[in-house]
Amino acid sequence: MHEHGMHHMGMMQQQETPMMEMWNTLSDDQKKTLMKRMVDAKIMMKEAMLKEIQFRIETMHMVRKMLDVC
Repeated sequence: MHEHGMHHMGMMQQQETPMMEMWNTLSDDQKKTLMKRMVDAKIMMKEAMLKEIQFRIETMHMVRKMLDVC
């Protein structure tokens, strides 16, 4: 590892959060499971946003049709 990399690692150790300490004790399988859940959470959030936007678009189409009828 080059000098800069070593320095960066040292800095990381200084400000370890309880979360990071716990992370270091996990097995690779446990880490993988947690990472999958974090990715799934992001996917769910984005999907929820898309559903909300889709709902708004449908509502706007309804309003447009109502205005056409008048």
